[in-house]
Amino acid sequence: MGKATVQFRSCEGSRKVHFESSAPADFRVGKDGVVYAARSFQLSPEPTRFLLYAKDKETQEQWEVAVKLVPDPENTEKEQKKMDDIVFPRQQNKHSGHLQRQKRDWVIPPINLPENSRGPFPQELVRIRSDRDKSLSLRYSVTGPGADQPPTGIFIINPITGQLSVTKPLDREQIASFHLRAHAVDVNGNQVENPIDIVINVIDMNDNRPEFLHQVWNGTVPEGSKPGTYVMTVTAIDADDPNVLNGMLRYRILSQAPSTPSPNMFTINNETGDIITVAAGLDREKVQQYTLIIQATDMEGNPTYGLSNTATAVITVTDVNDNPPEFTAMIFYGEVPENRVDVIVANLTVTDKDQPHTPAWNAIYRMTSGDPSGRFAIFTDPNSNDGLVTVVK
Repeated sequence: MGKATVQFRSCEGSRKVHFESSAPADFRVGKDGVVYAARSFQLSPEPTRFLLYAKDKETQEQWEVAVKLVPDPENTEKEQKKMDDIVFPRQQNKHSGHLQRQKRDWVIPPINLPENSRGPFPQELVRIRSDRDKSLSLRYSVTGPGADQPPTGIFIINPITGQLSVTKPLDREQIASFHLRAHAVDVNGNQVENPIDIVINVIDMNDNRPEFLHQVWNGTVPEGSKPGTYVMTVTAIDADDPNVLNGMLRYRILSQAPSTPSPNMFTINNETGDIITVAAGLDREKVQQYTLIIQATDMEGNPTYGLSNTATAVITVTDVNDNPPEFTAMIFYGEVPENRVDVIVANLTVTDKDQPHTPAWNAIYRMTSGDPSGRFAIFTDPNSNDGLVTVVK
């Protein structure tokens, strides 16, 4: 359907009237009051109803009219007659009597068919015909996957009229295109035309949400990292066509917990999914782990039309040696028996805020004065990190 002949008429032709439709996605109104179809679609057998509004720009007076569209059987028949034809290329008869394809390559434009069509089915696509149908009684057929080969019966052809139809909704994610061959024979089964190739492309619809490869992603970042430090990459995929908006994804961070020292410690590249630090202040001794909720949205991230999904990114802040050990006392006391070796005479205790049992936490002790003859040594207890002052000679 291209244009409806509904039109507002005013008794005063000089009035400046603004028109609007209650269904602007389907019907629009020109300045002259003529209603046009805003898109191509098939009217259902049931009447299509919508409202039209008119408003006088000067007096603000308003009018409203209900429109009911009912398919005209005669127009419907005419439209069917106007349906595109695919005609077999003309053949040249050689002296041998065999059919020969004309020298110029015959290229038939592909048929583009949206997936998930609601029908009704069978849905007519094109009519395949031969110029020889004026003098011969012909029979038409199609072969190939989707016709007489698995998955069979998706496409059928009326053997008399050559009307090619699809019998069910298509799914681009299962089969993106079909390659059929059309044939024309006489009533005795003799070939009267060379077969022609017909390509049917299934046009993508946005019927798949993005899916993250993992629901939980784990990454690490050293504490004290500067802004711009790479942390990790999250990835989502979309079964829709990646070359159109339906399959073009954009990422964003929905939330961060905890929100200290800043609620925006990280940012994400909206196209690649790379997560980097964006603020200073990562301190493992204060926050050991951050949890981010990541969203992927198709339609290039359009919040209105895009489909979305979420995943969790867990970022562990790893320790660096940014805290010195501190003795718990300024003076430690001990006693040593004479003529004994390998005896512990004192325990030196320290604290270290770095992660226990890591190189950044393990203490190494040494004497700086007071034992010129080297009678004592200090060994580190691996469990407590204490310094064990021991007699060695």
